[in-house]
Amino acid sequence: MKRLSALFFFVTVSCACLSGCGLPRPQTDPALDQAAWQIAADLRSINHEIRTSKGTARLRLASPSGVQHFQIAWAAQSPNRVRISFTASGYPVETIVADGEQVTFLSHTGRHRPHTTASSDPDLAPYTQVPLRLSDLVRLLLGQLPIQDFHDAWFLPDDPSRLQVYKRFSSHTQELLLGSDQPIQTLRRVDRNNEIRYEIHFHAFSVMDTKQIPADLTISDGKFQSARITITQFWPGTPLKESVFRLTPGRT
Repeated sequence: MKRLSALFFFVTVSCACLSGCGLPRPQTDPALDQAAWQIAADLRSINHEIRTSKGTARLRLASPSGVQHFQIAWAAQSPNRVRISFTASGYPVETIVADGEQVTFLSHTGRHRPHTTASSDPDLAPYTQVPLRLSDLVRLLLGQLPIQDFHDAWFLPDDPSRLQVYKRFSSHTQELLLGSDQPIQTLRRVDRNNEIRYEIHFHAFSVMDTKQIPADLTISDGKFQSARITITQFWPGTPLKESVFRLTPGRT
């Protein structure tokens, strides 16, 4: 009897803890939930067949300290391999190289010492002004939308143009603001306090090399920093050598 009581107590506490890990969910129509699920799944699958890409873009970084302009060139491979070169006025400024196991940030101006992360998919905010994980940025550079894997989806009751997707036991949701003339207008990550952790506003989609991709977008932290990426060239499905994702001593 004592064993059964202890087991009942354990199950009750466990269920309470697990339910506490979730986020409040509004009461919604199951039929509309199915529609929201399908829309989110369709958006998440945009260009999912693209596994590699190369491209160039203009980058505008804005923060309270000022505005900076760069040209970037990249080679990317899903899910977390990338090489991004930043230049300003034709001179190299920074290189980011991720080989699938770690990420190295290399300054060409002496702004900081070379730094290598222990994670294969770090949060980029501490190193750049882009409040995304590396894998999310890679998906954008592949012409995809960084919509998380999810277990639940629903339309906001007061606004059917907005839907939320939720991954079980997560402390946040992603909010999708649908577009009338393009697949999506805005993608937000919202925490349990309804605060925006990041926002991606899609200014325009363009057809490049037969693929419709988000070609002009702004990533912001919901506060004072933003990064606008305007893609100028895009080549999907490009064969990439292993050496692209490695830093060679004495070279970049």
